[in-house]
Amino acid sequence: MFISTILFILVSSDPSFEAPHPPNRVKEVRAAWNHSGTGAYPGDWERSCRVLEENGFTLILPNMVWGGIAHYPSKILPHSKTFRKYGDQIAQCLAATKRHGIEVHVWKVNYNLATAPKDFVEKMHKAGRTQRSVAGKPTNWLCPSHPENQRLERNVMLEVIREYPVAGIHFDYIRYPDREHCYCPGCRERFEADSGKKVARWPQDCYSGPRKEEYNAWRCRQTTQLVATVSREARKIRPGIKISAAVYGGYPQCRASVAQDWPEWIKSGYLDFVCPMDYTANDQSFQKLVENQLRLVGGRIPVYPGIGASATRPPLTPERVAEQIRLLQRLGARGFTLFELNLTTAETLLPGLSWTVRKFKDRAVP
Repeated sequence: MFISTILFILVSSDPSFEAPHPPNRVKEVRAAWNHSGTGAYPGDWERSCRVLEENGFTLILPNMVWGGIAHYPSKILPHSKTFRKYGDQIAQCLAATKRHGIEVHVWKVNYNLATAPKDFVEKMHKAGRTQRSVAGKPTNWLCPSHPENQRLERNVMLEVIREYPVAGIHFDYIRYPDREHCYCPGCRERFEADSGKKVARWPQDCYSGPRKEEYNAWRCRQTTQLVATVSREARKIRPGIKISAAVYGGYPQCRASVAQDWPEWIKSGYLDFVCPMDYTANDQSFQKLVENQLRLVGGRIPVYPGIGASATRPPLTPERVAEQIRLLQRLGARGFTLFELNLTTAETLLPGLSWTVRKFKDRAVP
C-alpha cells in the first residue's frame, strides 16, 4: 500500500501525465520477458496471466526454446525437463493468455547450448558445429556460419509458428558470445570461400590483423542471414505475425563485439519491433541508450526498451522501475519490456507498478 501510494503521487504530479484517451489513440505496449518459460508459478499459467492482466501488462515473451531443448513437444529438438514435468508450455500459455487478453511472442534463445542435454552438446561438438575461440578452445554455442546450424535454428522457429497460433516469435542471443568467437575451421573455410581470398595467418589476420574489419562484417552477415530467413518464411506461414528481437543496448559497440547489427535488420524490414536490453540502474545511462536507439530506429518500428528490474544488482525497486518507465514515456518510446516475470516480481514488483502502468495506459504515442 505504501509503494502504491508513492507511485500514485509521483505519477499524478507529473506534468506529462495525461488522462486516458479515446480508443483511436495508440496504446502503449507493456511487455514482460519470462526466462523460465513456465510463468511466475510453474504449472499454473492461469495465475501468472491473471497477475499480468491485473497489473496492466499486455504482452509476454516466454522463453520456450533454446539452442538444444524445447518446452513443447518439438519434433526437432530434445524435450526439456520442464516439458516432461509440466507438459506443453506453449499450449498452456496460449490458453491462459487468451482468457486474459495478453499477446504471446515465443522467445527463442539462438545458438546457446547452456541448457541442452549433454549428449546433444557432444553430438554437436563431434560434428564440428560448435564455436571455437580465437585460442582454439571449444565453446558450447552453435556456430552461426555453419549451414546445418542455420537450418536448425530456422526450422525450430518456424516449427513454433506452424504448430501454434502465437502472435510473434522473438530472437535472443542472436549474436556471437564476444569478439573472441568464432574461429573454428569451418569459419575459416566459409570466410575464404565467400571472400574469394585465402587467410595468410589464421586466425590472427581476422582477429587483430589486416582483415579484422572484413571478418567482423562477415560475422555480422551470419546473424543477419538467420533473421532475414526466419522473417521471410514466418510471414509466408502466418501473415501478420510479428518478428522481434532482444538486442544489446549499446550500438555500434555490439556490432564490433558480438556481430549484432540490429539497426540493419530494422532498415531491411526484418523486425516488427525491437527490445534493447538497457539494464542499468543509472538513469542518465539509461536515457543515453534509449535516445540513441530511438535515433537509430527513426520511427520505422516501435522500440520497447528493456528495463532490467531483476537483472541489476541490487534489483531495481518499484520506484526505480517507475522512474525509468516515466523517462521512456517522456522520450517517446512506444512501450517497455520488463525483465522479468518471476515469482519475486509477480509478488512484489508488479503490484507496486500498477499505478504507474494504469495511469499511463492509452497515452498518445508519436
